[in-house]
Order: sequence, then C-alpha cells, then structure tokens
Amino acid sequence: MKDEYIPKLFKSFGLGREYWLYLRAFKKTRPHQFAVIKISGGTLAEKAQIVAEDLAFLSKLGLCPIVVHGGGRQIDSALAKKGLKSKKAAGARVTDEASMEIVAKVLGRLTASLVKSVNANGGKAVDANPLHLVSAVKAARVKGTDLGLVGRVESVDANRLRSICEAGGIPILASIGWSAGGPLNINADALAKEIVLRVQPRKFILVTEAGGVMDKAGNLISEIDVQSDLPNLAANGTVDGGMLLKLEEMKCLLEMARPTVVEICSAESLLEELFTVKGSGTFIRRGANFAVSRAFDGLNTRRITALLEASFGKKLVPGYFSHPVESVILERNYDAIAVVKKVRGFPYLDKFSVAKGAQGNGLGKALWREVQKLYPRLVWRASQDNAVNSWYFKNCCGCQRNGGWIVFWRNVGPSKALGVVSAVASLPPTLVRK
Repeated sequence: MKDEYIPKLFKSFGLGREYWLYLRAFKKTRPHQFAVIKISGGTLAEKAQIVAEDLAFLSKLGLCPIVVHGGGRQIDSALAKKGLKSKKAAGARVTDEASMEIVAKVLGRLTASLVKSVNANGGKAVDANPLHLVSAVKAARVKGTDLGLVGRVESVDANRLRSICEAGGIPILASIGWSAGGPLNINADALAKEIVLRVQPRKFILVTEAGGVMDKAGNLISEIDVQSDLPNLAANGTVDGGMLLKLEEMKCLLEMARPTVVEICSAESLLEELFTVKGSGTFIRRGANFAVSRAFDGLNTRRITALLEASFGKKLVPGYFSHPVESVILERNYDAIAVVKKVRGFPYLDKFSVAKGAQGNGLGKALWREVQKLYPRLVWRASQDNAVNSWYFKNCCGCQRNGGWIVFWRNVGPSKALGVVSAVASLPPTLVRK
C-alpha cells in the first residue's frame, strides 16, 4: 500500500497518530513475527464480519498475523443436529470417528468463510488447513477417559507459515492437527500457544466474546501480572476454572516466549489492542524488571542518552545528568526509562521513553503502571504534536495548553494545577534538535 493512502485508511477506522508509532515498529518486524491471533468460535458466530474487516485492514497495511480459530459453539450445534451428544472430560471434547468427521467439516467451513470474507474486503488471506502444517499425536487419557481422536501438537511447520507471511498472506488455521491415522481434534488455545512458542511473535492476541478477564463485579480487569496479581486473583476466587487454567498457561508461555505480549480483547477492540498503549482489553504480562534510583550516579548515562535521543530524535542538552532528580525508574536492560523531578513540590515526569525496538510489546504499559504506583499525583508535559498525546489525554485528570506545550496532570486539584502549569511549561527544553 502506498504511504499516502495510509492516513486516509487510519482516519476511516477512527484511528489517531499513536497508531503510526506502532505501525513503524511492526514494519521493522519480520512478517511472521508480527502477531498470532486466536479467535474463539463464539466470536466467529457473532462477529465474523468485524474480524474479517480488521484482518483485511491489517493486510492492506502489509501486516500478516497468523490466525488460529476454534469453533466449539458451531460444533456443538452440528453434533446436535446429527443427534450426537457433546461429551467432555476435564474440559476436553471426547471425539469419536463420527464426531471427528463433523468437527473437520465445521472447522473447514469456518476457515473457508473467514478467508473468503477477508479477501472480499480487500485483504489477502490463505486457507492453511490443506497444507497440513500441524502434526499431532493422540492425546493421553484424562482421568482414565480415552478422548478418542483428540490430539496434542507434536510439530508446527513454522517455515511454511513464514513463507506465507513473507508473500503477503495471512495464514488462517483451524484447530486440527494431522497424524498418520488422519485428522485429530486439537484445542485451539493449545494450538495457538504452540505456534507462539515456535514463532515468537511480538503479540499474542486472544479474541473472545467477553473481551477480557472480568472481576467479581463484572468489570474488565485491564492488566494482570501473572507473577504478582494471579495468585491473589486465584485465592479470592476472581478467576477460576477455565480462565484460571488459561492464565496459568499464559504464565508458562510468557516464561518461554519472553518477547511476546499477551492480550485478551473483543472483536471490536482488536485494532485498538494491537496499535495503542492503553488498549481496551486485558493485558497479560510477566513482571517487568524495573529498578528505582534516586540519582543518575551508578547508572550507565551513555546508554540512557542513546535511549532518549533515539526515542525522541533529538539531542540531550549538556549537563542533563548533573541536575537533581526525584527518581529514575529504569528497565534493567535499558529498554525503558522514566525520570521524575520535583516542580513546586509536585512530582514532574520529565522523561518517559521506551526503546524503539521494544515499542508495541507492552513495556510502556508496565512502565506507566510503575510510575503510577510510585506517584499517584503527577504532572507532565508534551509538545502539541506528540504522537502519543491521545494516550496522555486518556490517562490524565486534566490538561492545559501553554505555549507550545500541553501540560497534563493526575490527582492534582484545579487550584494547585493552575499554579504548577505555568512553572512546568516554562521549564527549559532538555532535548533539542540535532
């Protein structure tokens, strides 16, 4: 797609300038490592057209996610029409030969329909099922029950998936594996997880009807750290059953696929989840490694300089590290940094930066959460043409334009905010044009 058409396309989808940051980052990623998207059967039953339009949009941008889908609801319906009961053991579908024939037909039709719809909307999708990219072996018994023609993934032909993506296609796979004896029914989450482990994408998105993980009151939980949050959520009963199992699997996955970000969202918020810092689903992360210092002493200021100058495209002013700071929140690999100072007694976020190579992987979210924990009251500023201002607007309690700046604040009373705005806006620049 020609670059001059992209702004119009973004505008037609109601997308802001923040999307450009992610698009540039994704364009630098190898095609097959952009994202793995797992779509539930319920989502395809209710929102197939929305999913197809969004996949076509990604295709037009030159982005080729690997798509895996289930079809539990449709399979149950098809079995019922044939007078066959759906049997399950520990959440796994017991699949005999008659059921397997129906499973294969239903999933095949879902794949074909989604591919057709994506292509009809101007995208380029490929039905990858006939390529037999997934090898499987018969699953073990569950609590003494033989699951029949249910399999577990033995291997995935990642090279063929890479070839499809490099040719500009979006491979779409149903949750079926192939053995010497024929097709085997595979859990769609398990298949998607195995593909993630082999491909190591930047993002792993699970599209569900619920659109995320809910608390006891039915409210969306926007972020879950599987190291620090999950034990409490399990202990108090907020998550249990299938969702607890899913989150525990995501914890294992994040330990093995370290560059990958995991997010759960609805069909309507797929693009927002891919292209924004905040997103609108549940962001699953495995504790980022941040260290907090009260001065620049002992830190590698050369690496910090490189991080800031590369992120902002400007040169750091001489003497920047000689001025006092309230704190420096630094990712241990120097991939992200927040510098907090004091202005008129208020914490002032002087710098917030994520390395370009780490943008789009959720590190910015984790850093922002760390800043919020340390500084519930906060003031910061951004140039009026800053690409992430849309995100700042969502995360501030108030803001005011002053000169060439927009000054934002959180949890600061109106009268005090007015007093600090002019002080923040009049601070000398610490980054200048090269």
